[in-house]
Amino acid sequence: MNNQVLTNEKFSLNILQAVKSLRGGEYEKAYGFIVESMRIDPDAPQPHNLLGIMYELKGNGSKARCHYRAAYSLDPTFEPACRNLEQICTLLDNYKLRTYDFGDGAV
Repeated sequence: MNNQVLTNEKFSLNILQAVKSLRGGEYEKAYGFIVESMRIDPDAPQPHNLLGIMYELKGNGSKARCHYRAAYSLDPTFEPACRNLEQICTLLDNYKLRTYDFGDGAV
């Protein structure tokens, strides 16, 4: 197996673990996986999208928007970041209707 395949597998595993941790409310654990995935691929939008979700879940909408925008600027075709950015910018205070797109196909 070549190094690129191993790197891609490590990145994917970190993203999956971060999503699992976020869904479980384990934000510090998620943060570690997200940072590691950023180290592996600094140009990927997924980690910024997940950081946006984490900050939003923790009540920091300003930081969440920054990370959704960063994900969007890294890849404007990455739909989870587009959806999350659109929702945080339009739902205002109605967080009961809020869903998060983790990029894993489940909302």
